Parts: sequence; structure tokens; C-alpha cells
Amino acid sequence: MNRQGAQLALCLVVIYLLESISAGVPLNRYETLLKQQSEPQDELLGLYDGKDKVVKLNVNNFNETVLEQNRGSLVEFYNTYCGHCRRFAPVYKKLAEQLHPWQDVVIVSAIDCAAEENNGICRTYEVMSYPTLRYLGPSFQPTATQYGVKLETQNPDELRSLLAGLVSVENQTANNIHWPNVAPVTESDSAGNLFEDLQSVQEQIALIFEPENSTLAIETAMFLLNWPAVEVRRINDATIAAKFKIDSKQHQLALLDRRGAIQIHTPANQTSIAYAQAIESALRALNMTPRPQKQLQQQQQLPSAPIGRNREVSEIISEVHRNKHLIYQADLEQAIRTILHNEVSKQNEIGGEPLVALQRFLTVLERYNPLGTNGRQMVSKLREFVVQFNQKLSGQQFEQELRRLVSKLGQIYSTTNYVGCTGSSPHLRGFTCSLWTLFHYLSVQSAGNEEAQDPLEVLQAMHGYVRNFFGCTDCSNHFQEMAARRKIWSVASKDEAVLWLWAAHNEVNQRLAGDATEDPQFPKIQFPSANSCAQCRRATANASKDSLELNWNKDAVLSFLKNIHNPQFISRYGVPREQLQHEALVKERQKRQISSVFSDMDVRMGMFLYAFCIFMMVLAFKLFAFKGGYRKKPYGHDLLGKV
Repeated sequence: MNRQGAQLALCLVVIYLLESISAGVPLNRYETLLKQQSEPQDELLGLYDGKDKVVKLNVNNFNETVLEQNRGSLVEFYNTYCGHCRRFAPVYKKLAEQLHPWQDVVIVSAIDCAAEENNGICRTYEVMSYPTLRYLGPSFQPTATQYGVKLETQNPDELRSLLAGLVSVENQTANNIHWPNVAPVTESDSAGNLFEDLQSVQEQIALIFEPENSTLAIETAMFLLNWPAVEVRRINDATIAAKFKIDSKQHQLALLDRRGAIQIHTPANQTSIAYAQAIESALRALNMTPRPQKQLQQQQQLPSAPIGRNREVSEIISEVHRNKHLIYQADLEQAIRTILHNEVSKQNEIGGEPLVALQRFLTVLERYNPLGTNGRQMVSKLREFVVQFNQKLSGQQFEQELRRLVSKLGQIYSTTNYVGCTGSSPHLRGFTCSLWTLFHYLSVQSAGNEEAQDPLEVLQAMHGYVRNFFGCTDCSNHFQEMAARRKIWSVASKDEAVLWLWAAHNEVNQRLAGDATEDPQFPKIQFPSANSCAQCRRATANASKDSLELNWNKDAVLSFLKNIHNPQFISRYGVPREQLQHEALVKERQKRQISSVFSDMDVRMGMFLYAFCIFMMVLAFKLFAFKGGYRKKPYGHDLLGKV
């Protein structure tokens, strides 16, 4: 190869390298794995699974399981990401286990309102807080003013008593042979006529003295539904109880057989569970047995997460631990997706303060939208749609318009998974983590925007959203109380708004540290840690590492927050559809990738070589393409170096 060919080859290599740099750094193997990852399956979400006695409801089985049955249903409307729902879930599981013998009359069930497909159900039943417990009687049909009986307690004993009371006053029109006889024994009843209308299989009657305002006998009857040999009857009057040898003060339980024989029993304590156990022991002593309990179809064991998916989650968590300061595009998108497609869409009516709050939120989101072209158009059109309503907007209208825009614009989101907010289990972190991430991001973008002058624009949008739409009622109440105490409306500048949100987040972290909702892989600490930002903390002898009283260097904290939430530093890790991202952000990331791979000296040297190559190519072109005049004729002896 001659000198000119070598120079041309060198130039082509340099040009190729520079063009390769501008295309960005190739994805590592973790991102390649995530590109193959599909949207998480529904059965892996929710707070209950096939090992529990809680019947899992969804849009596909709700009517069939609840409305079209001749039994009652206790329904919990909950949100997977609601901290209070997570803390209540173990209690509800125990209640479902305890009340499993009641299933022929009342089932214990739950529906996850965090699942987008269940929006219509949760909207129909006017669920305004989580968790919400409702009793729906046999063949119940919701109306515009009736959504079932709301149970205001979460105490298991109180819930059991309330359900028994509802069963006792139920206007029972369904043909349910298992429904207990709630009529009390009267003065005209005797040992002989109590068996007149009973089936031959019923050989015993359990007589229980039930004090005033008690559901002891009804509860006991429900626990014995699987014992066909016994009928439970309640006695409210001490005089009638005495006819059957029952001392209303000491011995409140008697078993009566068809021959008129009466056996007095003393339960271990004055609870329906103890009464049912005493009766069961007596029946077993008479060689009587219960019928097998049937298993509801909804209680089949659900599949566990695939091994491959578990491995991918572990790799994501490892990647996040290695890059503790990164903010991920995936989390920003998932927060927006959940807010729009679930939180707002499942509202029944949006009017007054909630409507204003929604309009403000969409305005801020449109202004600092981290989504790509399709996503920015969607939010812009959605805001235009919402602001035209002055009085009220239904959640169904909002959802229909959102679906229309998505159908028209095409793909909106570049991923369906969390990355920085991935939890060690499907029930941890997720949306609540991504929500904080989104509002921190918005506050930093607002601080850098000189056109919008309102220092409260992001805080006001966040406060309105949390107050009116956030699905964790307990979290919303805590946030509003904290906002008032921390004087959110007194924030005077955009930088102060960034720091207010940071301090508020740290207060929440301190309150929830060690809570049942804390992910052990991501303990709640005071952020940023000393390892993350050494200059953000000043040395002090009095404050512990997790105390809110740390001597913070707020200037350094502000600089740190602005740096990690800078759009050019947002990580695209775990984003399989990069073409859907914000074009400006992609270009900024590409510039950052160039600077991270090559030093300033490397870039200057590359540009020098590029210019040198261009110069040499022009020079060679002039020398060989346009040179005229006499050209020596070669001879054979030129091979020896002579002319």
C-alpha cells in the first residue's frame, strides 16, 4: 500500500471511530437481558396468592364470584403499593383463614385497584381510600347510591362480629340451604318441637345464650356450617334459657338431642371460636364428623415467578447498587404511566379541587416531560382535553381519551419495568419509589427553567396529586400533615423547593425505617449518604447517621441533587425501546458518553487527526488529479533503479 493509500485508510478509520462515538456506548449484557424482558405477569403482583384463603378478584371474575352468587362477600379494595394495605395484608390473611368455614355463606376476598385492568370495578364502587372493606350480600347489584356496606374497622374480632350481624339481618331471598337459622328460641318452643322442621341428619341442636348486642351464637353457627349433624339456635332471654338448664351467668351452652336429653358444656372462654371448638369436641365424642370443605376455584396455587425473571431482577438490583447515584428513565416513565393510566383513571368523578389539581399536574408534567415525542404529544393533548372541563370530569372519560391518544400516537413508553425502583419482591418499592423520583426530577427541571417564575409550581402539583389521587390513603394523610407542619406554601424560591422536597423525603425515610414495608435490600437512610456525597454533611458529634438533625451543607446538597437529576445523566439502563425517548435527552446522553469514554485530550487529538486527514486528502487530490506536463516513459532497466 502506497503512502497516499495508508493516509486514506487512517482517515477512514478515524472518521469511523468518531461516528461510532456519536452513536453512544454499546449496551452491556444486563441491558441486553432487559431488552428480552416482557411485562410482569399479573399473577406475580398483588398482596395475596394461592397459598392464602383470600379469594383473588379481578375484572374477569368479579361479577361471577361476588354478584352472581347466593352468598355474601367481604371484599377488600386495596392498592399493592399502599403501605397501610401491606401492613394490613397479614391480618386479612389470618381473618380469611379463620373464616374459611364460613365460605358457604360469606367469602373473604380482595381486588387490587393498582392493576389497571381493575379500574372500572374500583371506579364503580366509589373506592376513595385504601384499604376499603365492603360487605356485598347475596346477588348484590351496585347502584348510583349503593356500593355495599362499608366496614369501618380493621380489627379481626370486630370484623367477625360485624359480618355475623349482617348475616343475621340479611334480607335473604337466595336459596342457600347453608344459611344459619338466626331466629331466637321463643317461649313456645320446647325440646320436642325444635326438631320439627329439621332434616333427619340433624341430630343435635346447640343452644347458646347470647347476651344483648352480641353475635356469639350467629358466629358459632357460621363456624359449624360444615357439621350437618348440628343446628345452632340462640337464646336471648334468661327465663327461656333456664327451661333448657342453661345458667345465663355460668353455663351458656347446651346440646339437645332428638330424645330431649340435654348436655351442658362450658367453653374455654366467651368467644365464638371457643364455643365452636367445644361443640365440635362433643360431636366427635358422639362419632359425628364434618363434611369435607370445598375449595373455591379462585384458591388454586398460582405459579411462582420464573427462575429467569428472578435472575434478571437480581442483576438489576446488583446494577443499581453499583450505581447508587443514577436516576433511571424507566422509573420516571413508570411513575407517569401509573398516575395517568391507573390513579386518575380509576376515579369516579373529578370535579372542584381534584379537577384543578389534575390540571395543574398535567401543566407541570407537560412543561418538564421526560417522555419521548409520542409521550410529550400525549400529555399535551391530554392537558388540552382536561382544561376544557370547568365543572367535573369522570374518570371514565379521562381513561377513554387516554386510550384514544395512545391508540392514535402509538407506543408511548420505552419500558414496562422499574429499574432503580425495582424491589427485592414484587410487593416492595415500585410505584412509591418512582413517584418520589419523578417529583424530585420535576423540581430540579423547574429550578433550571427561567421562563416559569412560580417557585411552588411543582410542590403545588405534587400536593394536589397526593391529596386527591394518590392511592395510599395513610401515606396521603401523612404527607398533608407534614406539608402543613413544614410550611410548604412558604417556599420562596425554586432552589428552596428542591431542598424542601429533599428534606420531606428524608423525614418520610426516617418514619418508615424498619417498617414492614421497607425493602431489606434498600434500607431507608438519610440521603445522600456520606459515601454518596461527603461534602454534603458537616462533621458533628451529636447527630446519628440516620437523624434528621444532621448538620447538612445545603449548598452541596442542592448541587448534588441538581447533578443527579440532570437530564443528561438520566440512565437508559433497562430501556429496550430507546427510539421512544426524548430526542434531546438522547443527544445529551450521547455527548456525555463521548466525554466519559474519551478524555478531552483524546477528543482534541481526534479532531486534529480528522483535520490533518482532510488536508492530506485535498493535497493528494491536487498533486495527482490535476498535475500536467511531461511524464517519463518507463523502461525495463527501471527495475534496477535507473532511468
